[in-house]
Amino acid sequence: MTELLHAWAIAPAAIGACCLAADRGRARWPDAAASVLMLVAMLDAALTRLVAPVYWTALLIAAAMALAAWRRPRGRAASGTHPRPGVGMAVHTGLGLIAMAALQLSMGHDPVAAAGGAAHGHGGGGTLLLAVLLGGAVAYAAFSTLLLARAHRSLDRAQLACMGVSVLLMAAASV
Repeated sequence: MTELLHAWAIAPAAIGACCLAADRGRARWPDAAASVLMLVAMLDAALTRLVAPVYWTALLIAAAMALAAWRRPRGRAASGTHPRPGVGMAVHTGLGLIAMAALQLSMGHDPVAAAGGAAHGHGGGGTLLLAVLLGGAVAYAAFSTLLLARAHRSLDRAQLACMGVSVLLMAAASV
């Protein structure tokens, strides 16, 4: 069942990457690169496992930091209080990288045993890790839904929906 959920998570991620690539209205190549990186990491974890999950996690976190540095607030509106347009989408992509990084570590492993809860008898450590992962995935999906309700462009809405669904499916697969 885990492999099936993971495979289902790849489909919306691929659709979201295609929507982002099709968005010629804005120059969003950093978001597109992040989306492709997440998709490649998911494909590797599901199909080949050529790269260890810890390396994918490190690469995804580094990409999130690079994206945040690239998107740092360079310009503000005349009043200095309004953020630039597209900030919500940039934050969504960065958080998506972090969510995928966390879920990469839990995919294909028993999170309770991996955290030492079952293997070393430390009680609820693994259960707490699992709750944090699931809570983070649900929070990310809720953030996706909030941005989805505010999005005006159909490609943005498609990308937000696909990314939220993909993270939820990966979280379900990690359980």
